[in-house]
Amino acid sequence: MYRNLTYLLLIPLILSCEPNHMFKEFENETVVFIGLVKYGLDSIPPEIGKLKSVEELIISQDSVMGWTIYPPANAMEKMVDMPPYKTIPDELTELKSLKKLNISGLRIRTLPPNFGQLKNLEYLDISMNKLDIKKEITKLKSLPNLKGLSIVGNRIDSTEIAKWNDDNSEIEIIF
Repeated sequence: MYRNLTYLLLIPLILSCEPNHMFKEFENETVVFIGLVKYGLDSIPPEIGKLKSVEELIISQDSVMGWTIYPPANAMEKMVDMPPYKTIPDELTELKSLKKLNISGLRIRTLPPNFGQLKNLEYLDISMNKLDIKKEITKLKSLPNLKGLSIVGNRIDSTEIAKWNDDNSEIEIIF
């Protein structure tokens, strides 16, 4: 097939020296809202860890901020906790400047093991997920600067949360 071929020269093609990622436009922003649907995603990708300057991060399923209708509170007990469940990539815990994080309504079942690395986190909204707060409370307690926490719509041991709230009155816990 290649009988008359004397030599073959292959030249590598370099497209870009600068690494690119889907959230590059937010790389130097301090306040970021990400609607996952806009990026064709259904969960938080590892590229979230590239947003080193972000102080306030809101990640929502859809790209429209505003009211979302949830089932009434009395229907929560009847809801079945069914897959698919979503996870938070460990890269999120690399956001050392993060002070406010809203990841509500994303069907998250667990927080990353090293969630306590978010030492500057002051306000956290993890409401309307699939978390068992009793299993996650150690991670939440390891956030030294936490001032506000919303855990509505998750599995909650209200006795344990009330005790934690009594022992840490500087934290406003909504449950």
